[in-house]
Amino acid sequence: MSAPKLKLSYFDIEGAGEQVRLAFSLAGIPFEDDRVKFPEWKELKPKTPYGKLPILTIDDGEMKTQSQAMLRYAASIDPTGTLYPTEKLYEIEECLGLVKDLQDSWTPRLYIGMRPSTFGYPEDFTKTEEGKAKVETMRKEWVEKELPEFLSWIAAKIEKNGGTFMCGGDKPTIADCVLVPILRGFTKGHVDHVDTECIKKNSPKLVEYVERFCALPEIKGRYTSGLGSA
Repeated sequence: MSAPKLKLSYFDIEGAGEQVRLAFSLAGIPFEDDRVKFPEWKELKPKTPYGKLPILTIDDGEMKTQSQAMLRYAASIDPTGTLYPTEKLYEIEECLGLVKDLQDSWTPRLYIGMRPSTFGYPEDFTKTEEGKAKVETMRKEWVEKELPEFLSWIAAKIEKNGGTFMCGGDKPTIADCVLVPILRGFTKGHVDHVDTECIKKNSPKLVEYVERFCALPEIKGRYTSGLGSA
């Protein structure tokens, strides 16, 4: 059976699309990495099923959505069988749940500065002094008080599973594909009031973990560095 023709469309950032890109890359699955420019999004958005990216097309078929579905699809066609091995199914899903808990906790602090109306504030709230102070306080308090706990749980999970990757063994799974971009996101300096050294200060082991992932032959050279740079 020939390999499917795949096109993954997402903005030219890491975000929700990066985990899928990483999964395809680790599995050696060829795909078109379509980077949508922000000015192009206005025209493309109404053509997508739910007005969101990423989208995946398989053999030029209909647009597929939902990054988590794409991630598991990548695992289903992974010729190496290492992204989502059956014997690690529960461990992988538990790790994915832990990472999602981190995301769910952080997201309100991120989006208060981007979409304040979602949280009951006026649209221009973040342009006011009160709004700016609110965003700064929420983000700094979370990074100081809540992030360290999540990092300790994640580091402990990696250590328990052998100290190499999140679910054990010498090969990463889809859980690592999700975690690495999230950790990198805290250190790139693109989010106001987030200390770019927050991972390093709280968990040197996770810095080593990200560097180890980024040194894999399938990933090496993708980023300037594991943490901090594009």
